[in-house]
Amino acid sequence: MKSFTSFVLILSFFGTSVSSLVAVDQYYHFPEQSVKGSVVFEKKRKLCLFPFRTNNKEVKFSYLATGLPSVLFSELRNMEYVYVEYPHPEVIYHSFGANPEKTLQEKIDAESEGYKKKKKDITTLEDLQTLRSGKKNLQPDKDPRYVKLELKQIFEIKAPFFEEAYSLSGKHGCDYTLTGDFSATDQSLKINAELFDEYEGKSYKFSHNTSFVRSYQELGPLGEEIRKYLQGKETTLVQVEVGGVESSLVYLDGIYLGKSPVLDKKFTIGKRELYVFKEGYHPFKQTIHLEAGKTFHIDVKLVKIASSSFLTVYSDEEADVYLGVTHLGKTPIENIPIPVGMNRLRVSKEGFIDSFRGVDAQEGKVSSFDIEMRPGKSEIYYPNKQNVFLDHTYKDFATYSLYGTLLFYAGYLYFNIAANKAREAARSQIQITNYATIDTMLKGNPSEFMGWYLYQSMLISDADSNYWKNKHVAGTLPIETRKDRQMVAAPMTIGIGLMLVSAVTFYMLGWDNESFDFGFIPMGTGKSSGGASATTATSALPESYGYFQYNGRF
Repeated sequence: MKSFTSFVLILSFFGTSVSSLVAVDQYYHFPEQSVKGSVVFEKKRKLCLFPFRTNNKEVKFSYLATGLPSVLFSELRNMEYVYVEYPHPEVIYHSFGANPEKTLQEKIDAESEGYKKKKKDITTLEDLQTLRSGKKNLQPDKDPRYVKLELKQIFEIKAPFFEEAYSLSGKHGCDYTLTGDFSATDQSLKINAELFDEYEGKSYKFSHNTSFVRSYQELGPLGEEIRKYLQGKETTLVQVEVGGVESSLVYLDGIYLGKSPVLDKKFTIGKRELYVFKEGYHPFKQTIHLEAGKTFHIDVKLVKIASSSFLTVYSDEEADVYLGVTHLGKTPIENIPIPVGMNRLRVSKEGFIDSFRGVDAQEGKVSSFDIEMRPGKSEIYYPNKQNVFLDHTYKDFATYSLYGTLLFYAGYLYFNIAANKAREAARSQIQITNYATIDTMLKGNPSEFMGWYLYQSMLISDADSNYWKNKHVAGTLPIETRKDRQMVAAPMTIGIGLMLVSAVTFYMLGWDNESFDFGFIPMGTGKSSGGASATTATSALPESYGYFQYNGRF
């Protein structure tokens, strides 16, 4: 109502209509506020496998209709990416004005406090062209031409004809559809696979002949042909050996290739991330370059983790002791060398509940545990939510809830700062501070006054809107200077309250007879040469002191 009254008063200042109008972009300064266009590329594509058709009338061959695509599914399932030379842009932010220098996100980052320039991502079509020209190389997780592939089997429908591929793509949200037909005899099997690329509107056919007896084992070449099309880029052979250490786990770009030695595995050329892992050894990680027509071979040398920490475990029942998956022996064990770092201790015995402890093994120090075994069955005890949930105790969840409180409090601070910034950012642009300013502007530029006033009102309205938008997410805590110091509920303040209540609840539920220790520890008397003086020194000191200890598990 106040805004309407002010507007009516301003209109009353005009004796006649405004003599001239100024272009909107001059009022809003669009050319000065222009930003460079940015692009978000597609992130995922889906390959759907459907049943295969057949003209065979014999029932004994009917299982192949779903069996064959299931085998192809297994052949293709370790494909994490498909290579697309021209990935489809999903969102394009168009620019205003001529030759803008920064995208909207770059402009926001540059004007933000504490901003640190990051390695440039692919946000424009020009950046993508730089990749295509070979001037720049990126790993698949950064290169938009490598699109995540999701595989899905759809066998609940009748085997479709290839002409139905387009409609099936739309119905099931598939970017690629794979179906086909087969003919089988007791001696041979002929397969015609049909792949439809919905994005390109193209179809591809693959044929394969094999013996019926070994058909499942001999589908590798057919899967390789389909994989080659989907990978869309030349492949080369990869060989990874680990000297002196067998059965190490080998990953390339997060895709599991198998246990070492890995021989003659095909992979697309380009920049790749190799990762080799073996328990008890330092992981090996290296960026490699696969080149066309050249087999890549590497002999990895894993470095054994030094066992420079020690472990002592006692228990009231003789039980097996495991550190991770390594069996260390039976209790009691004393000062056994173990690798430095975080690990998990498991003490196990038939007829008793497995006991777990976290081990933070430190250089030159002894980690000591005294375990009380509880009769029962682990497979019954641990799935019971009254005891633990997914191998975490109530004490763990109390700790996690406290962390959640800190997270919501950080959000509360962030949105409050954002709310205040919204007003501060607009303050320098707002010229309407009093009636005198309005009167001066009206007399000086009556033809432009209306546009100026509306623009100023818009700035104030936007600032207030942004302020309350952030404030309604943050809420208000009683520690703020607020009327009667009341708490105003909002997602962040509600989250803080819920996490605190959860922490207290889990903490109370986790109390048991192992949570607290009460006892007495003898006092040391110090060294003495003996005789009467030693007796006197001993009698002068208290014999013991009481203690109270909370056994927290983190």
